[in-house]
Amino acid sequence: MRITTKSRKRQSGQAVVESALIMLVFLPVLIGIMDFGQFLYFHQSLAERARAAARYGAVHTYSDGSDSANVAVYNDPAGTANGKTQLLPHLTTGIVSATLSGAGTDDARITVTISNYPYNFISPYMSKSTWFRTVRASEPYEIGH
Repeated sequence: MRITTKSRKRQSGQAVVESALIMLVFLPVLIGIMDFGQFLYFHQSLAERARAAARYGAVHTYSDGSDSANVAVYNDPAGTANGKTQLLPHLTTGIVSATLSGAGTDDARITVTISNYPYNFISPYMSKSTWFRTVRASEPYEIGH
């Protein structure tokens, strides 16, 4: 039995329609997975930067918190003086703060906060606005014990 040219064209058109319908589901799922992965990466990176800065501040004498902020941004308390560059995009010392509470007591803690870190989604539907993430880490202040 021979398939006519007209029948082959119909089958070709059917394959295109099926592919288009599958792509309507596959592409949004793929973009969603990429968005979630990128969000998880940035959240974990910010949490690690805040934790490292809080740990630095806990074992070094607290002055005004700028050295801890530099550790969060540049991984160096001197900041850019040693030629360091920021570790994450959009992470600047302006959005990082380090505060000491309960100084001189046994409950003294240093808290590092990274406020309003901008996050943009890949998805065209969610990227119309920028989301802001705030991450906080706290450590017991160990100086003077």
